[in-house]
Amino acid sequence: MTTRTNTDKCYYCGSTEFETRHVRYIYSREGKNLFVPDMPSEVCLNCGMIYYDGPALLKVEQRFNAIYHHDEQPDRYTTMPVMEYV
Repeated sequence: MTTRTNTDKCYYCGSTEFETRHVRYIYSREGKNLFVPDMPSEVCLNCGMIYYDGPALLKVEQRFNAIYHHDEQPDRYTTMPVMEYV
């Protein structure tokens, strides 16, 4: 468990207690997706709000661009079921 200073509060509930975790993250843009199964994050232990590190988000965006511009290959492919909510 990581306890942050009072200047690092959860924007949702105000708690200062966070835990470092790796979570599932889906980056989406213009109908295209990139699944990141182990995205580093900080999770508020009071309300569960997830905070992502800026440099990690930038890296995901850069990798997304490289993959969809065919400059790089993804690490692997997977399929996801789709549900239309009506």
